[in-house]
Amino acid sequence: MIKKSIITLGLALVAMAGQAQDARICQPKAEHILTAAKNHLPEGIDELLAPDFHYSTIKQPMATKVLKQIITQMPAISSWNLLDSEQDSSVLTLRYTITKPDSSTSEATIIFSDDNLVLEANLLPGKVSLQKANPTAKAMPEVKMVRVPIHRHDGLPIVTVTIDSKPCNMFFDTGAPGVILNSKYFDHNISGQVMGSGGHGAVGTGTVSGMHHVKSMDMGGITLSETDIMTSDLSNLETVGLAVHGILGQSYYKGFDVLFDFKGNEIVLLSPDTTHQWLLNEGYRCQSVKGVKKGHLLTFNCQVGGVPVVLAFDSGAQNNLLTSDWPQLHPSTVKGIKKTHLTGYGDGRASITKGKTTLTFGGRTFKKQQTAFSDVSRLKESKGIDGLFGCEILAKQKLLISYKRQELLLID
Repeated sequence: MIKKSIITLGLALVAMAGQAQDARICQPKAEHILTAAKNHLPEGIDELLAPDFHYSTIKQPMATKVLKQIITQMPAISSWNLLDSEQDSSVLTLRYTITKPDSSTSEATIIFSDDNLVLEANLLPGKVSLQKANPTAKAMPEVKMVRVPIHRHDGLPIVTVTIDSKPCNMFFDTGAPGVILNSKYFDHNISGQVMGSGGHGAVGTGTVSGMHHVKSMDMGGITLSETDIMTSDLSNLETVGLAVHGILGQSYYKGFDVLFDFKGNEIVLLSPDTTHQWLLNEGYRCQSVKGVKKGHLLTFNCQVGGVPVVLAFDSGAQNNLLTSDWPQLHPSTVKGIKKTHLTGYGDGRASITKGKTTLTFGGRTFKKQQTAFSDVSRLKESKGIDGLFGCEILAKQKLLISYKRQELLLID
């Protein structure tokens, strides 16, 4: 049985003669995990982990999955420094100080077994418990097509979802991987659960405040039952007269093609095997634009004012989004520049610049697109994405997004 030891990160590590761990081997592995957390990319993690790796009280095989999920959801990291190290006859522990963009800090502890593999990796403060954070809804067998009425608030689509027999307003957000409930309306009714980051938006990082057990959740026959859903403070997304009960992310309508018809005030969910015939029956003419899936986002080769970019589709993007230095790098592509603010998930409220641009993709050109310029470094570094497009296009163009086929259909 391999014993544990704690490795503290901060001081330079020197391998000690006669001991099994080699700090020269372990420290790069620890910093590989921290780099993965900074970039939200868990690739290459498996080979670093010991067979009996565990995260908090969670053991294999789920421990690896939990670590990867935490890596993809970590709060933004600016840098880290080795704080200290501790080594005994069987294990090595490294402890790092992590610095966030707002200059606040936290600690991460990574523990190595005597064969230089990661035995434990604690990246978040507090206890982490195993739970179903992103449940996938089930469609009734006969449900092949669902018409979902929408109303728009500040340009964003809101749908009504019945949760435990009560109608609730949910933002229909393809940029969110899962379902999140507003802790203002849904109590943390599962005891003993402490989670870390709930996710990231273009602006801000949301923090999970707990889990809420839902008995039933339904949208036109697409249902969840007896499941636990993350809660977070979404009051930042509310305005006077509007109650926002949550965010409806991709896990809820996973497996469906999604047609957005803003002029018709509806979203149509289609079983992929019926989409082609349904579009023919409706008499639609469609133009296909091939995309590439990166994580949960579908990306497309586009042009902004003639400049090539890779943009991801996000129905939760009120305006198109590009990097903050775009107006300085490509001044001729932006008109009507002004200072304003952008509100986003969690603590997100940032001073930004806005302007109007021309977006081209799929052979079509969309003029006078309201575009926000903000920090998209997380998207750029982790997925090679230059920005987002969403509701600005949807206001002018009916389209269907198919994650299964990795394509977008422009519909006439």
